[in-house]
Amino acid sequence: MDLWHAVAAVAAGLLVLWQLVKVLFPWLMEDFGYIGKLAKAGFDIAPSLRNSLTLSDKLKEIANRIPTHPAIYFEDDTWTYQELYEWTNRSTRALKKLGLIPGDKLALMMMSEPAYLPIWMGCSNLGVVTSLLNYNLQSKSLLHCIDISEIKVLVIGKEKKIIEAVRNVSKDLKDRGISVYVNGSSFPDFKSLPNLIEQESSEPCPREWRGKCSNEKPIAYIFTSGTTGLPKAVKLDNAIFWKRTGILNILSPTQNDVVYIPLPLYHAAALTVGFSALISGCTVALRKKFSASQMWPDCRKYGVTIVLYIGETLRYVCMQPATEEDRNHKVRVVLGNGLRKDVWKTFLDRFGPHIHVCEYYGATEGNAGFINLNNKFGCVGTLSPLMKILTGSVIVKYDHGEDEICYDKNNKPILADYGEPGLLVMKITSLAKICEYKGNKNLTERKILRNVFKNGDQYFNSGDLMMVDKEYRLYFCDRVGDTFRWKGENVSTTEVADTIVMAPCIKEANVYGVKIPGNDGKAGMVSIVLESDKFDTKILYNHVCSSLPSYAQPLFVRVQPQIELTGTYKHRKVNLQQEGYDLENIGEDKVYFLDHQVKSYVRFTKTLQKKVENCELRL
Repeated sequence: MDLWHAVAAVAAGLLVLWQLVKVLFPWLMEDFGYIGKLAKAGFDIAPSLRNSLTLSDKLKEIANRIPTHPAIYFEDDTWTYQELYEWTNRSTRALKKLGLIPGDKLALMMMSEPAYLPIWMGCSNLGVVTSLLNYNLQSKSLLHCIDISEIKVLVIGKEKKIIEAVRNVSKDLKDRGISVYVNGSSFPDFKSLPNLIEQESSEPCPREWRGKCSNEKPIAYIFTSGTTGLPKAVKLDNAIFWKRTGILNILSPTQNDVVYIPLPLYHAAALTVGFSALISGCTVALRKKFSASQMWPDCRKYGVTIVLYIGETLRYVCMQPATEEDRNHKVRVVLGNGLRKDVWKTFLDRFGPHIHVCEYYGATEGNAGFINLNNKFGCVGTLSPLMKILTGSVIVKYDHGEDEICYDKNNKPILADYGEPGLLVMKITSLAKICEYKGNKNLTERKILRNVFKNGDQYFNSGDLMMVDKEYRLYFCDRVGDTFRWKGENVSTTEVADTIVMAPCIKEANVYGVKIPGNDGKAGMVSIVLESDKFDTKILYNHVCSSLPSYAQPLFVRVQPQIELTGTYKHRKVNLQQEGYDLENIGEDKVYFLDHQVKSYVRFTKTLQKKVENCELRL
């Protein structure tokens, strides 16, 4: 009897202790729940990592298990898992006949359509690296991405804009020995890839075609502007790809889920979530290009349960006229990043408070990420003491004026306080590696901080300002350095400035981002010094529109007599950013506004400024 009393006393003591722990450390329960789901996601992908499986290998498993289950919805068509697998096999054989062998590179410059997936998986079956190009690229930026990818074959979409962009560099492609195929009917200068694919057998392809399999080998190049310069190619290897597919698995998707992907597949998020949905046996509903007016009709048409977003897309959705059908949908989760708090609230108020907003944070080349698994308003996850240990993530003070980390007297970074935005850095270990940039090793080296807290340690510089509150909720605040985000895309100020100074009338250019009320991210603004007193606004407009993607084209141009420099001869941006486009702050400098209706930059007036600030113009 004494033994039972002792056992009961111990049990009661443990229960009291557990209750005390929950009171003192309320975040611990959430952390344990998150770690449990993360462990399950890791367990699910373990066989793929252990056996160095490719995307097509996993697709074959799913096709054998649920061959007639819908894999893809697109417009009015449906492809089953068996049909998608057979399409992948035909694509593999067609690509092999183009002379592609393990280690070769092929670039995809297509909008989001079903063919994107079997072509990429076909490349994977051959050990060929797929370079995923932004379909908005033109001229210099396009050739840069093609050159750094070292491709043999370019597969493009049939859309007029893409065809024209490629035709404008056709001589350069021919000089490089690059073959171009179009995903559509043949053109006089481009052969049809679907015609070749349709002639091939759908039988499984020999595994030896892909060469020696390794998780460390890259399977794709995903482009990011990084912090400076032209777009950089991030090498996505097999191991990292499988780990990132876990982001959707954390939500425990089932065969009954339909995942809506209206974002471009050259984005890491769309690509990894898309394949994560497929290897989970879900159905993927693809849309060629995002449409705010068609999102909910699409969701009702396909029975969508999970929507992938970036903050800008949901803002556009909320701007659509309200209808009686607003809550007539099956969506239970929206998954993405960059959602502003005001849009977040508006979205839930209008379309249903039951929707779990699963905001997450992660960098394409980064080694750690966070996710709002517990549906806490406004945050991207938690950075509790336990999560700091598990992720190796730290937020340090950042000096915006000097654009650098704040150090103490011992030359160690100073940790940011609760509620204070600071730079997020993440420890690099053998289990938490970053994705390297292809090409110049200095590009990767610039993202690594060495000897940060102790000799020999390494941290990834995220380039993002984050903030943690006293409940350890983690919030995204802003980007630092020479990159800002507009219309869901990263814009490199260096690349834009280098392009603008090539215009005949421009001597110097200093590019920066400015906040506009009611808009996500920052719009582009450039301060210029003219070659002469004459400023031909039409010439600059034509140059900008022909050389830069729409999201990188500066909305505002400020003409200055000279550009202010720092003590190290860098362009000073802080004062310019603070003054923005506000005519009262700018003084005597003239400001111009990008006007697509008159196809020129026009003088920016107080009337225009009022329209911009009142969201009366579509930017």
